[in-house]
Order: sequence, then C-alpha cells, then structure tokens
Amino acid sequence: MKDITYTMILRGCAVAAASIIIAGTTTASAQQNADRRTAGDNLPELGLPLDIPLILSGNFGELRRNHFHSGLDFKTQGRTGLTVRSADDGYVSRIVASPWGFGRAVYVTHHSTGLTTVYGHLEAFSPTIDKRVRAEQYARETFSIDMNFLPGELPVKRGEAIGRSGNAGSSGGPHLHMDVRDTRTGDPLDPMVYYRRHIKDAVAPEVRALGLYAVDGEGTVTGASTLAPTKFAQGFTAWGRVAPAIKAYDRMNGTTNIYGVKHLSLEVDGKEVYRRTIDRFSFDNTKAVNTLTDYAGVINSGSWMMWTLLPDSEPLGDMIRTVDRGTLLINEERDYKCRWILEDEHGNRKTQPFTIHGRKADIPESSRKGSLIDHRGRNTFNVDGAEVTFPKGTFYNDGYISITSTPSEKYLTPVYSVGSATVPVSGEFEVNIDVQCPPATDTEKLCMVRLTPKGGSARVDATWRDGRMEGRPSALGRFTVTTDTVAPKVRPVKPETWGRNGRVKYVLSDNLSGVKTYHGTIDGKFALFELDGKTATATFVMDPSRFTKGKKHEVTMTVTDACGNTATSHDTFIW
Repeated sequence: MKDITYTMILRGCAVAAASIIIAGTTTASAQQNADRRTAGDNLPELGLPLDIPLILSGNFGELRRNHFHSGLDFKTQGRTGLTVRSADDGYVSRIVASPWGFGRAVYVTHHSTGLTTVYGHLEAFSPTIDKRVRAEQYARETFSIDMNFLPGELPVKRGEAIGRSGNAGSSGGPHLHMDVRDTRTGDPLDPMVYYRRHIKDAVAPEVRALGLYAVDGEGTVTGASTLAPTKFAQGFTAWGRVAPAIKAYDRMNGTTNIYGVKHLSLEVDGKEVYRRTIDRFSFDNTKAVNTLTDYAGVINSGSWMMWTLLPDSEPLGDMIRTVDRGTLLINEERDYKCRWILEDEHGNRKTQPFTIHGRKADIPESSRKGSLIDHRGRNTFNVDGAEVTFPKGTFYNDGYISITSTPSEKYLTPVYSVGSATVPVSGEFEVNIDVQCPPATDTEKLCMVRLTPKGGSARVDATWRDGRMEGRPSALGRFTVTTDTVAPKVRPVKPETWGRNGRVKYVLSDNLSGVKTYHGTIDGKFALFELDGKTATATFVMDPSRFTKGKKHEVTMTVTDACGNTATSHDTFIW
C-alpha cells in the first residue's frame, strides 16, 4: 500500500496593501451599539419565563464546539421543578422529547410579534401538554418524539405555566434554556435585547490572552505569538501578512460565570479593521462558528483564540466586517498601534491596547502540500480502495489536502487519514471504503469508525452496498471499517429499591456502534422508560392507573445497537 502524506493549510490572502479602514471609528462603533440598545428598548415586551430573579449561566452566541449557543441559560438556583411560563400569548407549535439536545422542549409561536420562544431541558411538561405527549409516546411506543401543532390546538396565554425547569437532555446542570427565534426564518435572535432591563450587568468583558498568527507563506511572527496579560505591554514582532487574535470572555454581576463577547472590534493606528457582532445566526451554518477561532488550538488544547481571519466562503455574512479579509500587512519598520474593543449588550466596554513591532525578516516558504481544494466546487479523491468526495461548500477555504492510506491488521480495511481533525468542515462528506469480507461475514455487523487520537473510536453513519461501506462523516480524521458483534449491556440499577419507590431503572451501554433502540415492558405491556443521554439511564415510574399495586411485576428491557446486536434483561419485583 502506498503512503500519502496529508496537509491542509489556509491559503494566504494575496491582497495588495490597502488602507486599513472600515467606515467609522471606535466612537462610531460605540454609537452603533448604543443605537442597537435603543432599538431593543422599543421591541415588544416579553414576559418573564421564571418567577425568580434572572441570572445567566450562559448568554446568546457563545462559541461552542460546532455551534453558536442559540439562547440564554437562566439559572434555577441549583434545583429543578421551577414553574416555566410562556413569554407571551400564542400557541404551542412544537414539542420535543429526546435523551439529547434540549431534552424536553416546548416551542410557542407568537403571531402578534413574529417570534417563537423555545424552552428547553424541562423536567416535565404542563399537565395539558403532557397529556398530548404521553398519548403519542404510548401510541408509538417510544420516548423520543417530535410533534408539531396547528394554531388553536394548544393555545397558551402570557404567563401561563407550560412546564417545570429541569436538567434533561445535554444539560450540564439544572437551568432553563430559552431561545427567541424569528418565526419566518427560524433564526435564533439574542433574547438579551428583550430581557436586558431584568438582568443586572455593570461588569465589562475581560481579556485572557492575545495572539498573532502569520499567514502561511506570506508572513512571520518572531518571538512570542501568544501573550498572557502580564506580557501585553511587550507586544509582538512581525513582518508580512498576519492576523491578530484574542481570548476573552464577558462577565456579569452576582456570578462567577463567564460568557461570550457580543461586540468585538479591532483598531490599527486609529482605524477600525475588524468588527464582529453576534445578534442572530442561521442554524444552517452554525458550524461556521469554527471559522471564528484558531480551530486547531480548540481541538488540540481547548484554547479559544478568536482571530480576525475571514474565510474565503464568508459563511457568516454581515456578522463580520473586515478589511483585507482580516489580515494586516506589516511592511514598515515601525510600531503599529493596535487595540481591541470589547462590549456587551449593557454597554460595558473593555479596551485592550497592544503593539505590533514591524521588523524586517525572512518569510518562510509555504508549507502547502497535496492537492488543491476548491471550496466552491465538488472535490473527489480515489486512494487505494477508498473514494472520498467533498460536496460543494464542504470547506470554508481553498486549501491543500492529501489522503493517507496505511495497512492495518487490526481492522478489515486500511486506515484512511482524510485530512486533519484540526481543519473545520461545514457538514457531511462521503467516505466510501471497499471491504474484502471474510467468508460468512454478516454484513449487518460491519461498522465504519472514526479513530480518535487517544485510541478510541466513534461510529460513522454508513451503509453496506455492493462490496463497500458508504459513510457520511461530518469531521475530518482517520477512518476504517471493522465489525461489531458484541451485544449491548443492560444493567438494572438497585432493583432492591424498585418496590419501595416505584422507580425502575436500567443503565444501557454499548461497546462500539452505540445503542440504537430500546424497548421496555412491564407485565407484558409497554412501559415508557425515559432515557437520560448523559447518564445512559432509562427510568420508568410506576403508574397505579396502568399497573396494580401489591403484586409481583415482571420487567423486560430489550436493547439493540446500530449493528443489530441485541441484549435483554428479565427482572421481577413486588410493588
């Protein structure tokens, strides 16, 4: 087998030196932000979703792995069960129950304002909503459900209880997640403009680190390329084309939490060269959040350095305004006076000056290797029994890529390195791998996996067809094909307590392809076990309207993984 090395480097911007100015100065930017706040004061008033003071654990637009945070996270005093109220008159347009994501969520559409509000991670729905949901869950015999409703089916009034706060789904602790969305487009909007007067914030953002990146083949940074606060005054030394970066967070009163910075701009020699404001985005390109940072740093060390580089595809549109695609041309031996300006929705501002010392230096040659990727077109590669296809728009930038094929005795196929996990992509692409199956192989057990740097693996959604596995991963990395013949595990949790508290629990797990379905019955009748994805725990609370008390009950829990392996647990208890 032939080894082919990989690299993918952002192409440098070959833009001639230009006047680095965006219309307006820092003063103008501050005025624009003030105008936004004034406009926000004239927006429709939304009612409070909770009966307690509003304190945030997360704000809108925070940069997360592969997505922007789509709303506000309201603290619930470290507990669950608080009444959650509709922000305005409207109707319940959608209800979701899932082990992941928002867990239990209620969507309320408000026709009078053109808004839809979303309430996530609920512990329970209101009785009216719960009745509709449970009827459908039992009819379909599944906990996971996604229901849509027409106007008039489930009307709600402003302030009406729609559920109780919780910690369901992919929540990291008890809180209420609330979105405000444009009903027409589905785009999330910053709810802070509606609730600013209810949230105390007199604290300015803070700066954790500064950075300066050289554009490959067009610039160089000598000495330190990252500065901690104690080193800000010494600045950077550079020559050629570079891109500044900053690591920073917002702060608020009465909490130690950190938040995303809403308004971020950069001045060089008194002229604004970069501006970014996060007040809305589209779910269709939320993965473009990865273009706002040194994504390799996020992946390798969890360091969220926000840089000014603008991708070739400009996926975030008007969210960002730049000159020279977010790069600076350092071509004079002098000091370039720079400063970052950070501002939150309450108008608290932080300015952080720094200097780039222009010093003539040799610029290293580009490290580009491999084949050129055109981000605007479809790109296909064939290597040693594998075909990799990137649809139009998969990459945010033009770049260079190679595919590595390495023989493996551990797996059924070679291991194919498709790019690097440190290069972000916008969505799914195709990896098709030829498989020479051993005799009598059950092709249902074939599993494409993406190998992790620490030796683990994660299943890739793939289908067996005509001698090959056709997969659709959503991140670059190393791929191969193996088999999963091991059944999932079903473990009863403290069965000796089931009779006393009426809570029947199992932990469901799988070694490779992951749990695909589960089905529980009690006394031969379907039982609605609710799965918590965080803990892999499926729980059923005994219901006297469905089961007779004071007798022995038989429980059967059946779990199937994505490769068709099945495990069943049979248990009994007296309740």
